[in-house]
Amino acid sequence: MSAVPSNETGRKTMLKRVAMVLSVLAVLLVSAFLVNKVTAVTLDDVAYHFSLGRTKATVGVSGGDIYAISPDGLAETKLCSLKLQEDFVTRVKVEARFTNAIGDTLPFLVNWVSLGSEDSLGTTEGFKAGNLHFSGEFTELQPDAPMGAPADCERKMAEFMNRRHRICMVRSSLIPTENGVFSAYRFDQLQMWLPESIFEMNGLVKSDAAHEVQTQSCPLSSAVPWDVAFRKSLRVINMENLPDEDAEEKGTDKEV
Repeated sequence: MSAVPSNETGRKTMLKRVAMVLSVLAVLLVSAFLVNKVTAVTLDDVAYHFSLGRTKATVGVSGGDIYAISPDGLAETKLCSLKLQEDFVTRVKVEARFTNAIGDTLPFLVNWVSLGSEDSLGTTEGFKAGNLHFSGEFTELQPDAPMGAPADCERKMAEFMNRRHRICMVRSSLIPTENGVFSAYRFDQLQMWLPESIFEMNGLVKSDAAHEVQTQSCPLSSAVPWDVAFRKSLRVINMENLPDEDAEEKGTDKEV
């Protein structure tokens, strides 16, 4: 039986070494990814604290805003805002520090997996070793708030509903102070009810599509990112209320 050539043996040995190195690199990358997710704290963690879904690139959403939700649920068009008395809207100034217990205890892990990057989305101090300083406003429409809408808004709602859009009202929202183009919010489960008289007043006929879509519910909130839900299950995200300098001067500091 002939012996295996030495050059072929060396090639096999080299391939084994390369495969081993690649395996080690893969394990390190996966480990770094998991550590990054476990030790992080993001704006979505803040939103989830207020029972809201993921943040979206939507300018200043507030309780009482009315949206048309497309049939596939992918597009949300703001139609108008209810003209509400402030008595029917709860506004709470949020000034707090959110910390990740693991990341705060082991900051070198965060620094290692983040490679020195900072996430300043909606914060004043940014993301530093499992800490996020959040400043913003939480608004919520009270249950007994009147549901009247401006006439022009009623026309828009009727037109969109005839195109099979759901008409939904924002019940609560969270708006960062320093990054107002991002918001997290939650809709009422029930749609805005539009009787046939509203369609007739605007020269429209309530279509079969509108009758059908009227029975559908609104999306309560966007889906929660898996890593946010994972950190929530581990109970590693803590919130500490910080003094609000403006509120202290006015003597109206609120806690959330």
